[in-house]
Amino acid sequence: MKLLLFLISWILCASVIAPSSAKAIFGVKVSIGANSEVTSYVCYLYDGRYLTQKKMMDKESFVKIVSGHWPSIYNPKRIDYFAEHNIDCSILTDPVTRKTSLGCAPFDSLWKIHFATYPFQTNSEKGWGNKYHRPSPKQEIYLYNRYGVRRVDADYFLDTNFWMILHDVTDPEWINNYKSLY
Repeated sequence: MKLLLFLISWILCASVIAPSSAKAIFGVKVSIGANSEVTSYVCYLYDGRYLTQKKMMDKESFVKIVSGHWPSIYNPKRIDYFAEHNIDCSILTDPVTRKTSLGCAPFDSLWKIHFATYPFQTNSEKGWGNKYHRPSPKQEIYLYNRYGVRRVDADYFLDTNFWMILHDVTDPEWINNYKSLY
């Protein structure tokens, strides 16, 4: 009986303590997904050994969690990680209607690293990918060497690479360098 009580107590304590000691890992994949969006967002908890508690979500939910606007297991202290990493991304509230909207310039440019043209007819803007619907071979090598993204269609920009790509897609010098890779 004592052993059973000990095991139950241990399981309950471990399940409550583990998430608070884990580090949140955020990421983005730049590829057309099942939701017909060109980006997919993901959150993980990293316990020092493994990525756990994977949660895929839409852009709006992701921004609300990462900015601390919504509480979650990935951001229990409601830290504005965008501000912490000096990224221009936030939840904007219209003072008259009180409706919220996203203001995330880097997220609006992420599709450009993959595509030469926007994959849907809703946008006539040009991308930076040097093949029609892919980065050029040199761009793919660059993405792997700089961010650890081997296949832009399948891999996520995670953790520090996530924050780095958000900075890079707003840097005109980086953009020109990336576009010049054939």
